Amino acid sequence: MRETHASLLRDQGRGIAGALLVVGLSLLYTMETWWLAATLPMSYLLVYAVGGLAVVTVTTRHVNFRVQGRDPSERRWWGVVVDFSELLLQSFVTAYLVLLLFGILTLNDRLPVVVRHGLIQVVPLGFGASVSNLLVQEGETSGGEADFPKNVAVFTLGALFVAFPVAPTEEMEKIASHMGWAHALLLIVVSLLVSQLILHELGFRDQEGRVSTRSRVHQWGIAFVAYAVAATVSVALLAAFGHFIDTTLSEAVQQVVVLSFLASVGASAGEVVI
Repeated sequence: MRETHASLLRDQGRGIAGALLVVGLSLLYTMETWWLAATLPMSYLLVYAVGGLAVVTVTTRHVNFRVQGRDPSERRWWGVVVDFSELLLQSFVTAYLVLLLFGILTLNDRLPVVVRHGLIQVVPLGFGASVSNLLVQEGETSGGEADFPKNVAVFTLGALFVAFPVAPTEEMEKIASHMGWAHALLLIVVSLLVSQLILHELGFRDQEGRVSTRSRVHQWGIAFVAYAVAATVSVALLAAFGHFIDTTLSEAVQQVVVLSFLASVGASAGEVVI
């Protein structure tokens, strides 16, 4: 039973990581989605969320994203219901965790506001969660970790790939302005935790090869390296796009922390994908 619970938690965690990686984080960083959550009619948001997730569920099962390695009986209608429920859970958990970390939502917000923000984010996050199985370990592993400094290069590529489209936007400054230092420190901890989970805990491709050559301390060291690379990439991108002009040191640091969350997801995923 313990193994079953561990496997279930791993599956849900992998879905949440996929939700962050594929397209979800980019939209969570986007002001237009916050504005749409506040202005669109609730009936529209409900139809959009239910219809969108239904399309994602059926489509991804049809192209074998969600049924890989499953018993054929799970391809029937109740399998679709289970998949839909999982995507709903993973998407809402991801959306609310990130929006709370960013300070876009607070624990004092009214329930309709909270629901609206979840509904606008649920479809893109659900799509990311649904394709996370593409990164599940398949076949033989690579037999170990990349040699230094190759893994740093991989982390850099992953961080750039994910963070570059977001770095020029005004959202970096807006999100940083909503955050206090407590939120910033919590976001750093969560970024490190997400890196560790993606690299060593959630069963993504070649995890056995990475874990077999790394002690627990070494694993966390690699997660710290991934975050350090992500932070360095974030500083370079924010400086390149002029975010540090006429900005206090405190504001600049908080912008780096905000972008580093996105970049650290990309950095750690880089070693899984590349």
